[in-house]
Amino acid sequence: MVALAVAAVFWTGCAHKPVMRPASIVFACADANFYADHLHWTAWTASGATARGTGHQNDCTPNCAAGRFHSFPITVRLSHVVSCVKSRREFARVAWTGPTPGSETLPCSFLELKP
Repeated sequence: MVALAVAAVFWTGCAHKPVMRPASIVFACADANFYADHLHWTAWTASGATARGTGHQNDCTPNCAAGRFHSFPITVRLSHVVSCVKSRREFARVAWTGPTPGSETLPCSFLELKP
């Protein structure tokens, strides 16, 4: 029996550095006012990944510089594998649960940026 090799799938996100099973993910790249850390990955496959951890979101009241961060349990899901950079497969879609659930799909123009 011949085993088929499955190409690794990475997360590059805001840092633009390919990693597998990152300990943290920043959702708000411009100012890091929303991120998750202490991520424990329960799945990492060629088509998707799931982790649980702690979300941190700035309430930006009265403004983001003076706002307070609030923490909450979060589930993060990565999906939508793309090959925007030659010889690299990466997740382009990130979705999260929490007080304000949401998702974002990163375009190739963002994923192709250099660190």
